[in-house]
Amino acid sequence: MPIYLPAPAHRNGGSDGQGWNRLSVASMGGLAGDECVLRPRDYSHLLESQDTRRARYGGYGPCVSGGKCAECPIFQSAPRHLDSLDDRVLVRINPTDGWPHLMNRPEDGWASLALRWTWQDLARLEGWEIGRRHCDEHGDGFWINRCTTP
Repeated sequence: MPIYLPAPAHRNGGSDGQGWNRLSVASMGGLAGDECVLRPRDYSHLLESQDTRRARYGGYGPCVSGGKCAECPIFQSAPRHLDSLDDRVLVRINPTDGWPHLMNRPEDGWASLALRWTWQDLARLEGWEIGRRHCDEHGDGFWINRCTTP
């Protein structure tokens, strides 16, 4: 399954005769670099990172190994573990900076104790699966559910 996503190549031609169309100029501005599926930046790309066959360029962090996935420190790192008394944990997304926070008492909203994580660490979380989106008066988020082993 692919985890390396090369930047889109410049193509001669296009609607302007120079290989660019309005979408490519507006969305990437020619500053695009290669990306790594193990470095999602939001919920939808976190879901894609769980089955990389669905992954498409855009929405991931930069590749740190130049496409040499076998040498990638992220790929080689140990999976993350989460110890929780509950089988479900709410992950709230901070509306100001977009960082995910694991909530201790979801019903208390942002007044609850929260553990800030990274999207990259959530993608490497072992023993948990990404659940449904959640939205309430405190903001947006999603559930992670402990995997049950038979």
